[in-house]
Amino acid sequence: MMWLVTQMTSHYREGHTHSSYSMQCLAAMQRSRDYLEKSASKVGQINQHVQNSYDANFKLMVVNEAESSNNCKAAKKFGVTECNVRRWRAQKERLKNTNSQRKAFRGPQSGKFAELDDRIYEYVIEKHRDAMPITREIIRLRALELAKELNIPTNEFKAGTGWCTRMMRRKGLTLRRRTSLAQRLPSDFEEKLLSFQRYVLKLRKTHSYPLDQIGNADQTPVFFDMPTSVTVAKKGDKSTMPKEMMPAGIILRSQEKGWMDTDLVVDWLKVVWGRRRGALHKKRNMLVLDASRGHLMEPVKTQLRKMNGDLVIIPGGMTSQLQVLDVVVNKSFKDNLRKRYTEWLLSGDHSLTPTGKLQKPAVHLLCTWILQAWDAISQESIIHGFKKCCISNALDGSEDDILWEGLTVLPRKTLP
Repeated sequence: MMWLVTQMTSHYREGHTHSSYSMQCLAAMQRSRDYLEKSASKVGQINQHVQNSYDANFKLMVVNEAESSNNCKAAKKFGVTECNVRRWRAQKERLKNTNSQRKAFRGPQSGKFAELDDRIYEYVIEKHRDAMPITREIIRLRALELAKELNIPTNEFKAGTGWCTRMMRRKGLTLRRRTSLAQRLPSDFEEKLLSFQRYVLKLRKTHSYPLDQIGNADQTPVFFDMPTSVTVAKKGDKSTMPKEMMPAGIILRSQEKGWMDTDLVVDWLKVVWGRRRGALHKKRNMLVLDASRGHLMEPVKTQLRKMNGDLVIIPGGMTSQLQVLDVVVNKSFKDNLRKRYTEWLLSGDHSLTPTGKLQKPAVHLLCTWILQAWDAISQESIIHGFKKCCISNALDGSEDDILWEGLTVLPRKTLP
């Protein structure tokens, strides 16, 4: 553009001085406009870059890079300002203790009831020293007790989950979950589901079991995080059965290794399954068990045949889908049991061992909690669980699809 304007100006220099001057002005204006547009674009990009927000995980990456090299190199590598790098290095401890997705530290640094927060924090630290588990529920219950001591009106403080979350954030507390391995479904789980469904329906159509003669049994461990896991006993004494009377509805047994072996399964069939309604008349019944070794032994099958029963074994790796107790009962049961244990921890006035540790709850008390936790499970959820596991569905096939609820990756199938 400039070359063309120059040539035109020299060609018409003598007769068109004013015209060439005007064209030079236009060219200069165009150059200025292009420069301003480019400059504005760069400024916009810089402003947009500065206004970006970064989460704690990104900031820690920048901090680690700056510590291994220097602030300037870290800023260039991650495309941030050196000022941000310096600020994030100063916040390193807070960034490590906060949620990895958090982007800013805003809001009040102390709660409305600062003394309450401090005492809760001291309580948590003290319990950790004693190796006691601390949950949000424990914190909230303890906070309500402290609020009464501090004369905080109940209409101003509710110890809700929101308060608990904010208090933990202010005090640098976090939740740590015990890791567990979820059951992996086998590669042929779809075929196993259909096979189990067909087999159960075939038995039910053949023998016409009343619904109250269909059952599912399972064993589930319950752990209490107490300071000690051992007790003193006389040498050679294998029995740990308590001498006190148990609450009505509890049948207590012990096993040296804590396993549900074949003998215990046979004993359970006689004492528990043999006392169900209709057992005296030896009504035809069906019992669903998992593929545990203790369930597969011949003594178990023989005892069940004597009781006019049919044994159905859940395929290996399928209990998360076909075990009624796993699907709808065990989690609720353990949550209710843990709630009562938490309330007991907060009740105070506990007996101590000679070494100053907290003694375990009495067996009678544990059995009472078990009864209460079981009573808290609704009959409707158990009924739905039997249908969800395709054990008590309608024989006309109208409820077969309940089995596939929650398995969206699978195509819906109907039985032939």
